[in-house]
Amino acid sequence: MYPNCSNCGQKYEIEPGFFYAAMYVSYVLVIAQLVTSGFLAFYILGEDNVYLIIAATITPTLLLFTLNFRYSRTLLLHYLSPIKYRK
Repeated sequence: MYPNCSNCGQKYEIEPGFFYAAMYVSYVLVIAQLVTSGFLAFYILGEDNVYLIIAATITPTLLLFTLNFRYSRTLLLHYLSPIKYRK
């Protein structure tokens, strides 16, 4: 990730613990994905296929890992950080 925005020059790491806070946002995203995919797998596959349910629960989270990595920082930057953007 670039240290500054190429368009406006905004510094992405606006505070020392910014990327640590992004890990908490990523954690929330992963838990939401695990719960959603777990419920869907349980209701679609039934309760007999335990290992298939586990695989169907974990697979979307592993496939969406890079999106979680990027969007957790984006969500934190745009919605949870008190910064003002210059137009």
